[in-house]
Amino acid sequence: MLYFYPNKPILIQPTDLLVGEKSRDPLWWAEIKKNGTRLALRNDKNEASQLHSYDGFVFMNGDKEVLKYEPSPEVREELNSFKIPLSTHIDAELLHQKTKNIKHLIYIYDIYWYKGVQVLEPLSVRRRMIEDIFGDTLTRTYKHFELAKVYPDNFEELFKLVIVQSENEGLVLKDRRGLIVWNLKKRLEVAWQLKIRKPSESYRF
Repeated sequence: MLYFYPNKPILIQPTDLLVGEKSRDPLWWAEIKKNGTRLALRNDKNEASQLHSYDGFVFMNGDKEVLKYEPSPEVREELNSFKIPLSTHIDAELLHQKTKNIKHLIYIYDIYWYKGVQVLEPLSVRRRMIEDIFGDTLTRTYKHFELAKVYPDNFEELFKLVIVQSENEGLVLKDRRGLIVWNLKKRLEVAWQLKIRKPSESYRF
């Protein structure tokens, strides 16, 4: 299973006219951006035999580096309960010790590989795929895993509510038709994702 660098959103300002424009467009939704480390969560027995892994899962960051993070026994137990197929790559965020009192939380929002096959479908289809694996957050909740909630409109007001919580960095607006742009060398900005972050933040996505 090849490692493709994750797509990254284009940074825009909260006052950008695009925020209102996309808020009124039914093809766009918003997800909360958390303060964490970009996580490629990979279930791949070939990688697991060569890299440090836990129960066959490899934790890598957005720059193709194996994380030093050690999941707690509770995280491993919950992770194994999902029955994630072999050769599957989940795109997520690891929230661990970047915000006070937040540890061992994995925030999920996309999928790159499924059973050894690149996922070429649009975001709306990929969303249903990860819901099939982790469950719809409206009906299932977990202690250490969270599926990013989708907000269909009113992005300006949502942003004001989001930034008052310390573990949140802002919003990422996404086009539900968005296709992953595959790249083996570096992260690429993609037009189907737009990021709005707290004005004082210096964090790089």
